Amino acid sequence: AAYLARDLVNTPANDLGPDALEKAIRTFAKRHKLEVTVIAGDELLKQNFPMIHAVGRAAAEAPRLVEFSWGKARDPRVTLVGKGVTFDTGGLDIKPSAGMLLMKKDMGGAANILGLAHAIIDAKLRVRLRVLIPIVENAISGPAFRPGDILRARNGTTVEIGNTDAEGRLILGDALALADEESPELIVDMATLTGAARSALGPELPPLYSTDDELARALLAAGAASDDPLWHMPLWAPYESMIASKIADVNNAGASAFAGSITAALFLRRFVRQARAWAHLDIYAWAPEARPGRPFGGTDQGIRAVYGYLKQRYG
Repeated sequence: AAYLARDLVNTPANDLGPDALEKAIRTFAKRHKLEVTVIAGDELLKQNFPMIHAVGRAAAEAPRLVEFSWGKARDPRVTLVGKGVTFDTGGLDIKPSAGMLLMKKDMGGAANILGLAHAIIDAKLRVRLRVLIPIVENAISGPAFRPGDILRARNGTTVEIGNTDAEGRLILGDALALADEESPELIVDMATLTGAARSALGPELPPLYSTDDELARALLAAGAASDDPLWHMPLWAPYESMIASKIADVNNAGASAFAGSITAALFLRRFVRQARAWAHLDIYAWAPEARPGRPFGGTDQGIRAVYGYLKQRYG
């Protein structure tokens, strides 16, 4: 699971665009004898995934949502969602050159979710697993979405685009809304979502947000036991005002630079309404310096913690 995640993150974007990432998922699914469903291009609009489409429509390779399932239908439903931005220019709110250097790793959430799925399937945990991976490249061309655009998400939420570089939460929003529709026992998403998380906690300690404090405590304990540390952060409701919009339900970025990881998590929470519990990991997926068991480069984060919790509960 760890090697799968690391290898995908380390692959440069010229070798791992949306087409190649889909192919890697299909190879994974074939190995485990699973069926894959893909919704791509304008079909995303027809099937009501407008935010995934908007973020990825400027790229040479079409945006898409990749899905597969495993396990017995009667078992508890666990759904995993991973951010699959194969490269992030920032869109029209373009990143400075230094900010783009590591953006091949912006699909680190998808890579880690795929690694976690492997661990769950290989251990034959007693869950009905569903995996949703929205895949895009946030590129710049004529069809690029713009600051000031209003998007209507899958669940009906209207989103004002305050910054096109806050694109990961948009594609996750549509995928989380789909995951939520079947009211699963648990939804876990992983995403290389905010620089604010790194400013607060550095590269080795991902923030964990959850609608269930008992779940959060269990994930922290499982992470501590497996050298995969997490840090519980609050879904602080008063900060909703920081992503308020005068013309839509919510702004994807907001005007304030404060509490960026928290406000991103608050944004995502709007798309989870029916699931019994939800956990969001704002991971870095990169080791800037080699450590024991963690070579330099793409790294697994959150896999061992979530797997340890699931094994204890459903093993």
